[in-house]
Amino acid sequence: MDSPVIRDSLRTPLRTVGLGAVAAMAVSLAIPVSAGAQSLDPLGRPTEPVLQAMENLGEQQWIPEDTRGTIARLVGFFRGTGEPGTPIPENGPGLAQFAYPTIMQNCIGAEETAVGAATAIPGPADLPVPGVPHGQLGFVFTALGTEGVAEHQAQPMTVEWLNINNGRRGSTPLTYNGINEEGPATVNGVADTGPGQVLMLLQGGVTTNLENEGTADCVAVPTVGTAFVQ
Repeated sequence: MDSPVIRDSLRTPLRTVGLGAVAAMAVSLAIPVSAGAQSLDPLGRPTEPVLQAMENLGEQQWIPEDTRGTIARLVGFFRGTGEPGTPIPENGPGLAQFAYPTIMQNCIGAEETAVGAATAIPGPADLPVPGVPHGQLGFVFTALGTEGVAEHQAQPMTVEWLNINNGRRGSTPLTYNGINEEGPATVNGVADTGPGQVLMLLQGGVTTNLENEGTADCVAVPTVGTAFVQ
């Protein structure tokens, strides 16, 4: 299957990507856990102090019950005790998690909050399908706990990206390409970023099938990330 259509232009100023995206990136990478502590590991996942801080937040009495459950699922996902998303095989491609997961209200069964996990995979890599060529960057988004991707998408998921080394920028749509047919709903796409450090902003949604009938429109809270492409 052909890769999604990628729109990009060369050597475009940073401001054209949007100040909101750049600001969100700066804030997400600058939030300290404690003096001398790292908030992200080499794969871009929250470190143990961050996970502990998230747990402490979830224990506060003023936190709503549904939000408390969402925080618990996020912590479980990154510690490996929660529900897995897209499987990554042993000796598989290198990857970079987005800076933090996202949440989607009224997603699971059109009633419960779902956790969304976003990953970037620099090429060359055979996975995810249809593969990621050299000098390009693949994106995968999984809505944990959901059924498969619906045929009609009400609000497509996209990744806005900027290569700060070569000036390329683009908007890559994430579509269903055969990953997790029965769920959890997973969409992906490939961007022709060229080599360099790439800033990413994921936004939009994914429409999923419901277990009995109908669909659920899961709109994600935007998340950001950075990845290096050889």
